[in-house]
Amino acid sequence: MGSGKSREEASGAATLSLGCREPARRRLIDRLGLALVPWVIALPIASRAAEQPPLPDELAVTDSIVMTDRDELYASPAIQFFRLPDQKRLTVGSELAYGLTDRLQLATNVPYLFVDPDADRTANGIGDVSLSTRYAVVNYREHPFGLDVGFRLGLPTGDERHDLGEGRVTSELSFTASAWLGPVNAHANGAWHHALENVGAEPRDEAEYNVALIYPVRDWFLVLEGNGESNRDRTKYYVTPEVVWKATEHLELRLAAPCPVTRAAGDYGVIAGFIVEFENLFRPMERG
Repeated sequence: MGSGKSREEASGAATLSLGCREPARRRLIDRLGLALVPWVIALPIASRAAEQPPLPDELAVTDSIVMTDRDELYASPAIQFFRLPDQKRLTVGSELAYGLTDRLQLATNVPYLFVDPDADRTANGIGDVSLSTRYAVVNYREHPFGLDVGFRLGLPTGDERHDLGEGRVTSELSFTASAWLGPVNAHANGAWHHALENVGAEPRDEAEYNVALIYPVRDWFLVLEGNGESNRDRTKYYVTPEVVWKATEHLELRLAAPCPVTRAAGDYGVIAGFIVEFENLFRPMERG
């Protein structure tokens, strides 16, 4: 009896001891959990805030994921020459883009065309002017993956009779995505081009689809693009090697040679252009 009572007392003492230690353990766990909370919160924020490697502001054909910063304007003059199956076509144009915010951009493109048909007289004049906007759904500056969506409105400012324009108002919905795959960045963008007016026998809808692999080498970017345009009548597809040079912080030059893959794409093409950036256009006025 005495021995059993002693064991019961010992068991009770052990239980009391464990009971006393249990709140201490819980307090320790709670403290560790509270200590880890700032790290759990800070790690994703640090990951999002980490600046991603630079990319070209413009590519020859594929839309670049890069957008203008807030209150930044860039001008992007370019020359394109294509030997198509039935004509030679030279386009001299410039895109102007302005950043309302770091994630919202407005742009306009004004082309001037020289057309030399095989079976007709040459013609030249302004082409179809376009107005567009893009919004960054996932900011490429802070994430290894970027995504934006865009809308473009084409105005019939070009002479359709001389193949300088479509002769109709058009709309375009587009997206651009990018992702870092180790040292290489992959771009993909697609667009649906739709005519709001049906003029002539041209198809009302056309799809554009582009991919690009970008390999940075210091201030240079080696790029390989695949570019396609398809409608109910034909498909144009090119493989486009190019090089982009970031000469200064605000000056970028590019040169590309689209190589036709399908018959409708013609014989050859050359694209050259550059970008000049201007920062803080209106902020000094705001501060004043």
